[in-house]
Amino acid sequence: MTPAVIILAHATDHGAGLVAGWLVRELGVTAVRIVRPETLSLAQWSLRIDVRGRAVVRAAWEGTATIEDCRVGAVLNRIHYLPSPRFHRSCAKDRDYAGAEIQAVVSSWLGRYGDRVVPDMRRDGRLTPVLPLQHWAAAAAANGLPVAVRTVTNSTRALRWRTPTASGGRGASAPEEVAAGSVLVAGDQAGGLLAGQFGAGCITTARALGFPLLEFRFASSESETVLSDANPLPPLGEAWEAALTGQLLASLATEGPS
Repeated sequence: MTPAVIILAHATDHGAGLVAGWLVRELGVTAVRIVRPETLSLAQWSLRIDVRGRAVVRAAWEGTATIEDCRVGAVLNRIHYLPSPRFHRSCAKDRDYAGAEIQAVVSSWLGRYGDRVVPDMRRDGRLTPVLPLQHWAAAAAANGLPVAVRTVTNSTRALRWRTPTASGGRGASAPEEVAAGSVLVAGDQAGGLLAGQFGAGCITTARALGFPLLEFRFASSESETVLSDANPLPPLGEAWEAALTGQLLASLATEGPS
């Protein structure tokens, strides 16, 4: 039986386990399946045309249920790297080739899910999403969030000016920042210590960036609280974070494959 929700996560991903646990309690044990990235290269992949004329991708492993993409409601992608264990004894050239091949296969597979995969592969074709500072900072500022001042430069002189001194101090242009809290956006919901103050702006920023699941980290700088980072792969280490993420995935799964 193909599960309603697939979670692609490494064995050390505690947050993914919490999300899976929440979904099991809400949807049932057969509706959720964690797939280790290490096993994706061990799957047997096939493409067929069903009776409705639709292309269906199947991934099968010996001794486990087959996954058909047309039956999966939602996918949470937590892949940080994609190893190829079958080729660990091969030469470097063959390992690189095998790695590129499995990257292409898995990327294509996830791309078929459209907006049912979190994060959406159509926004960024990389398996591990990258969100440059310039992108999230511009979107956040446009949506009314206070953004920490950052300098992007190729000048070694400017970099030396902003490097901490030997005594541990900073230059006058780089005031010390202290973590103030975070906001987790999951679809149309926001939670966290600063959600009451910044939640609405974080939701609109995440929507503008195309990331349905995004963590915003804030810091206190002098007399104000400013946005210091945006993380597309949040740890999800708290129960409430897992619940928010689970609700997002459950809503996608309920809507069903498009």
